[in-house]
Amino acid sequence: MASQSEEKDLIGSILSDQDDKQEIIPKKARKNLSLKSKEFDPQIHPKHQEFQTSNASILSTGYQSHQKQRIFFQTQTSIEIQSQFSSALQQTADQDNNTCSFDHFQSFDSFGQLQQRKQSTKKHHTMQPTEYQNPTLIFTSDQCIDGKLSLSQTDLEQICGNQLINRKLQNILDSNDINKKRLIFNQVEKICLKASKDMFGNYTVQKVFEVGSQDQKQRMYNLLINHIFDLSKNQYACRVVQKMMEFIKDYPEQLEIFLQILYPQINPLLNDPNGNYVILSCFELFNKNQLIFIIPMIEDSLQFMSKQTYGCRVIQKALEIYPIEHTQKIMDILMTLASQLCYQEFGNYIIQYLLKSGPPKEKQIICQIIKDNFEQLSINKFGSNTVEKYIDLMGPNQIINTLCSISNDQFVFYNLSVNPFGNYVMKKVLISGDPSVQYLKSLLKQYPELVQSIKNSDFGQRVGLIMDAL
Repeated sequence: MASQSEEKDLIGSILSDQDDKQEIIPKKARKNLSLKSKEFDPQIHPKHQEFQTSNASILSTGYQSHQKQRIFFQTQTSIEIQSQFSSALQQTADQDNNTCSFDHFQSFDSFGQLQQRKQSTKKHHTMQPTEYQNPTLIFTSDQCIDGKLSLSQTDLEQICGNQLINRKLQNILDSNDINKKRLIFNQVEKICLKASKDMFGNYTVQKVFEVGSQDQKQRMYNLLINHIFDLSKNQYACRVVQKMMEFIKDYPEQLEIFLQILYPQINPLLNDPNGNYVILSCFELFNKNQLIFIIPMIEDSLQFMSKQTYGCRVIQKALEIYPIEHTQKIMDILMTLASQLCYQEFGNYIIQYLLKSGPPKEKQIICQIIKDNFEQLSINKFGSNTVEKYIDLMGPNQIINTLCSISNDQFVFYNLSVNPFGNYVMKKVLISGDPSVQYLKSLLKQYPELVQSIKNSDFGQRVGLIMDAL
């Protein structure tokens, strides 16, 4: 057991020369005592003291450091710290049962070492990488010292349903290791149909079509071509079908066979959200003259396709690459649906395309629809997109009078400014720089209270800032 003088040196800032005359601190208070505790007051120590523990930890206290304590720790391994810390706590607990003195601190070289070991253990657990804490993960050490990825039989057997495995296999396929690439291909070839429909496995199949040898690509293609319809309707496998088309696009004979297989399935694919993606890929990869037979089928499925992510893009692509004599019927059907399409999530993109690139007659019809339904479109999430595109292309001069009119006992410009979607339309009008905006500016000056109300609204704040800059 340490002598009384040694104990004073070790405890440092906790005990002073007068501690011999003071009562022993109760056990409960001692338990919570730390450098951050409220009981610790550095101002009672007249000198700045330093002492070094056996673990090379330095604790500094005194007048100059009472605002900011700095502790530097020498890192130990987690196993050593936990073992020593558990042993020390057990010794402390055993001694607490027999005495209420400071003797229980003597299981450490100093009180500072106790604090060091507590915090060092906590710090170690906080910063420890997750993969070392979870031994069930397969990839705790994929990376060898030379930076090459290892490959096991387990990897080859877990292609479906395993994201980490597929990322690993794709990295190896990108490498120059021919032997490993061959092993991966042999395994993927066995399960290519299942892997193509898998959430993660489809990426590995796509990678084979990207980096595999000509022979490997052809073998994979031959295995999948007879399942083209099933694959095209799958949300993951439709991407694999695109890679297949990229592979054959420069081989006329194979391309012709592919289109012959696809032809009976065109209508079902046009009416399927994933099938639409495959048809869009056809228009993007193949010669338009080879796909002219699809145009009548698009006319029959137009209403469904206009509401789909890729369906609306197929329509735009057809309008873009074919002359009006081939797409006039599509255009006529779109005009009957134009009012509905303005409000639709994907249909509004067709309207925007026609505003920008459509024939003059159809463009005029759409402009009239927007002017007649200006306020209703402006406060609609998707309709406001068409109004903004209209202002970009045509200017605001045709709708200024509507903005300055009264609707529901209030100016339309006010209704739009405080609306979560209409405020974008108002900003587009104000920054357009069109001379017609001067009329709106003069009206705003006549109603400063409305301008202030717009500034105070949640959605009109930015509109208000633009108004101030006018």
